[in-house]
Amino acid sequence: MLKKIFVLLVLTGAVLTTLGAAESEKISVPLKGIVILVPGFRAADISITDRNVISAEPIANDQIRVTGLAVGKSDLHVTSGSMAKLYTVTVSDNVRETFNSLRKDLDSVPEVEISINGNKVVLKGEVSSVDGWETLLKVLPSYGAAVTNLTVFRPAPEIMLSLKKLFEKSGFKVVSDVTDLSPGTLSLQNEKNTLILRGSVYCREDLDTINQLISTQDWISFDGKDKSKPVRFISKVVVKPTLLDVGAVFVGVKQADTSAVGANLVKNGIRVAQGFSFSTIFKGATNQSYNLSADMSTLLNLMAESGCRRFHRAGHLSFMSNSSNEFKEIHEGGTLKVRVYGGSGGTGTLNDVKYGFIMRVRGGLIGNDRVKLDLQIEISTPSLQENNDYDIKQSRVNTTIVAKLGETVALGGMRDMIEESSGPSGIPFLRKIPVLNWVCAEKTNAFNDSQVLLLVYPQVAGRTPPLKMPPSAETANTLEESRKSNEQRTKEADEKKSFWQRWF
Repeated sequence: MLKKIFVLLVLTGAVLTTLGAAESEKISVPLKGIVILVPGFRAADISITDRNVISAEPIANDQIRVTGLAVGKSDLHVTSGSMAKLYTVTVSDNVRETFNSLRKDLDSVPEVEISINGNKVVLKGEVSSVDGWETLLKVLPSYGAAVTNLTVFRPAPEIMLSLKKLFEKSGFKVVSDVTDLSPGTLSLQNEKNTLILRGSVYCREDLDTINQLISTQDWISFDGKDKSKPVRFISKVVVKPTLLDVGAVFVGVKQADTSAVGANLVKNGIRVAQGFSFSTIFKGATNQSYNLSADMSTLLNLMAESGCRRFHRAGHLSFMSNSSNEFKEIHEGGTLKVRVYGGSGGTGTLNDVKYGFIMRVRGGLIGNDRVKLDLQIEISTPSLQENNDYDIKQSRVNTTIVAKLGETVALGGMRDMIEESSGPSGIPFLRKIPVLNWVCAEKTNAFNDSQVLLLVYPQVAGRTPPLKMPPSAETANTLEESRKSNEQRTKEADEKKSFWQRWF
């Protein structure tokens, strides 16, 4: 019996010596807190030197849950057969220290409420400033799991007002009512940590502008992945299909009228872009355009008041903005049947050749108040040749314009030398008598340099009333009149005169 007791004591001493020789692992457990240990084997036996300080129990195949019961130290022995592990566990009440430290670190963020709940420090409140939120995010990582953060970010009214002004400077209208959002009108709403933008715009470029504006805000996470930014952004803005209307009017401006027209426009506050002046003669370029800060009706009436009364309404074309890359076309005029021959012995085929006014347009809105349009404009008239065949006289303008909605663009490059004649001059009556008129009369021809301006007026269909032509005593067709020869003008004028008017 004594021998058995002696052997047991020797074995127990050997085990204790082995455990004591092994280096213990130091573990810190907060008061009332829990720490999970993983010794690397399934514990068969757990020994605690002071059960008033800690408690321990296996919770999985190789895990042990240790709970801090009181401030102090205790050794924890875990064994399984020949395997053993020794832990030195220290239980401390550091919640109060964490609480005091956080109060100092977050002194500049008074909106945050700091409290102790069990073994945790809990943060609550609504942070309204971007700087305060950034300070909070910098402080928290150093405290780890000892702190539970329940704070939220609520942008201060001045932050939302600044964002609203930023959108308005870019041409958008920001409202609080979301029941009726016309294109170009947006509504900003902040829900918890999410900023929601609702509304509609005219084009894809407006969506790009919105995204660029949001990306400049350090407090908004555009895709929601940047956790350092307190507010996530959600866009519910859509592109609304918009019907555009492009109208065109020809204006015949004589050189003698240009100064009066230009002065009258300036007098009435019409801003002329790119240094354009009506007293400047176009140098034959076919791709010049000039933006005039007025609608078409205003310009036509002011030009009529200035003595320019030769107008011709070319027409207007309606199409969906940015709908496709294909040109939309309007044709006002007629067609000629032209036989086109191909191959040997063929009779040929009749093709339709258009003449008159042809306008092709593509493009659309590049903002809530601006358009970019590709224009192909053709003015043509058939001319009878000596062989009874027809030739087509054409004037073409291919250009791209960028203009504001509701403002007129003047296209240059179409000029006509309108031939004018003073008719036979000399001694009345005698200048009409054959043979004597060789001595008593003189026929002179003169050319008056005339600019044929094409005014283009883009607008959203239905936004403005229909265009009304200004009152005019001379509403002759500018195109046709500009192509008449001197002889044709004289002949038409003589046909309207009486016998006595032709002789005297």
